[in-house]
Amino acid sequence: MKLSKVYKYAAFLLLFIVLSCYDDGIEEEPPVNEINILTIGDSRVQGNRPYHESYRYELWKSLIESDWTVDFLGPNTDQAEYPEFLGLEFDKNHAAVGGYTTKNVLTTIEATLADIEVPDVILMGIGGIDLIRDNSYDQAIANMHVIIDILQENNPDVTIFMEQIAPAISDIYTDENILIFEGFNDAILTVSEERTTEDSKVVAVDMAEGWQDLFLADDLHYNAIGAKIVADRYFDAIEEHVE
Repeated sequence: MKLSKVYKYAAFLLLFIVLSCYDDGIEEEPPVNEINILTIGDSRVQGNRPYHESYRYELWKSLIESDWTVDFLGPNTDQAEYPEFLGLEFDKNHAAVGGYTTKNVLTTIEATLADIEVPDVILMGIGGIDLIRDNSYDQAIANMHVIIDILQENNPDVTIFMEQIAPAISDIYTDENILIFEGFNDAILTVSEERTTEDSKVVAVDMAEGWQDLFLADDLHYNAIGAKIVADRYFDAIEEHVE
């Protein structure tokens, strides 16, 4: 082999070794998980600091800490103050209104969707006011089916999480109330099974299991402990079901 060819070969080999070492030293960035979330519901979802808490802030912190890029959607803006987390300000947008029933959500959901980006994920905590006012859940479940129709038409790939709602304070329940409450949560599970499609998951998230009065700030709303429990259950469900 001529000397010039030897030099060229050696130079090529050296370059290959250097580049290989350089590539091995590069740390791959973790994948970025981007998610648009629309939170729908009543005063439990809306929150009212300092009197009672919403789960939204604690859920946002958990998602941020787990490398999700989160955009909370909605026409409403939380007016309370929240501490920054990891140098970021809490995204205060939501679509919850105190006192809202499933009928209220049904009559406003199309206008809400028209005013925001297309959501990837829906968190729906609704129905408790229906149980209080109607002492029944049949119409609430019927309304939820229509709400899901609208959400899946808006985004056929949407993932919808529906709360099997946490109970209010225990001493307000009669035996009849308990049957209605448990029937509603059982019906939510049935709805989730019936409405899941090949492209759109509908997932029931059980907020009632293990619930205690000490998780409440008053007869109905979450304190900080309750809000964190609800947030953690939503977070686990999102981690499991959202790709």
